[in-house]
Amino acid sequence: MMVEPLAIAPVLLAQLQQAIPSPWTPGDRSGGSGPLTWPQSIPLYRAKDSQRILYISPVALQLAKQGSMPPLEIAQAIAQGFRDPESGCQRSIKTHRLKPGATQTKPACAGSSRKSTFTNRMEYDSRPPDLDFPIAAHHWILSVMPPGKLYLELTDPGIAIWLQRALLWDFQPDPTPDPGPFPAVESLDLFPIQYAHARCCTLLRLAHREGLITLETSAHQGIGAVTAPDPTPWLESPTHLKLHHPAERALISRAIATVDALSSPLSSTQLTSRVPVATLLSQDFLTFYAQCQIWGSVQSQDPNLAQARLGLISITQKLLKRLLEKDLSSFAPLEL
Repeated sequence: MMVEPLAIAPVLLAQLQQAIPSPWTPGDRSGGSGPLTWPQSIPLYRAKDSQRILYISPVALQLAKQGSMPPLEIAQAIAQGFRDPESGCQRSIKTHRLKPGATQTKPACAGSSRKSTFTNRMEYDSRPPDLDFPIAAHHWILSVMPPGKLYLELTDPGIAIWLQRALLWDFQPDPTPDPGPFPAVESLDLFPIQYAHARCCTLLRLAHREGLITLETSAHQGIGAVTAPDPTPWLESPTHLKLHHPAERALISRAIATVDALSSPLSSTQLTSRVPVATLLSQDFLTFYAQCQIWGSVQSQDPNLAQARLGLISITQKLLKRLLEKDLSSFAPLEL
């Protein structure tokens, strides 16, 4: 799948797999009755909180059934082994009380200057660092909650990295042949999704004419990628995202959930499940469009906020186009 490099859930599954200590490593029978299957056997799901990018894994509860160690201790051991894929160094774990029985981990990777360089840079230009995906572990807040669940929340700098990567990523359909025509496409009401896509295109073209952003010009008809500002000013401080309105956070959360959903291949008989994915994305965009101003006082007094909102619109437009044209075998109108 073309969107897989930006899907967060598969990355976290792989990182959790690496963090699980022996005797629960794949193929090791000393901690249980038999080897486990990785990473498919690691449970991971998104919390129902539109304002946070929060993943929850009860993998320690699963592993506790195969050994004698309490699940809370297993979860703490996994937290200790949660590694930074950027530097490959082992994080030392500092815990402090969150609520009765809960601990939170903070990375302390000795000898790594990446984080300090990032902080110093952010103090000057409030833009995300030029880091390769996947997002490093020090951009996650890892908490251990009774009876042994792992809570992983993406920080604002981590969200900024994801947004910048998504803004640059090409969500065009991959060369994989379509499984066939979308079943009973005529009976589906795709107009709300198409309307949201057309509205995104209109806003991006207008912003290009107003000089707020620059769109890539191409020979084929369509909306080009945002080439300026580069990078988009996603952050207002080293630790806080500029987009903090509830409707903005909800659309960011939905975009990440959409990419996670697109990372799972579907058969022709399952394609209708893409309709609610696209519908929810279009609904959250229309709520954002109604509540978050771009022009007028925002454009004149805080152009960075207007540009960040336009960057989010560009990501939404690309995802809607991907869903409409590839998954729903329909078309993505530029205007209505």
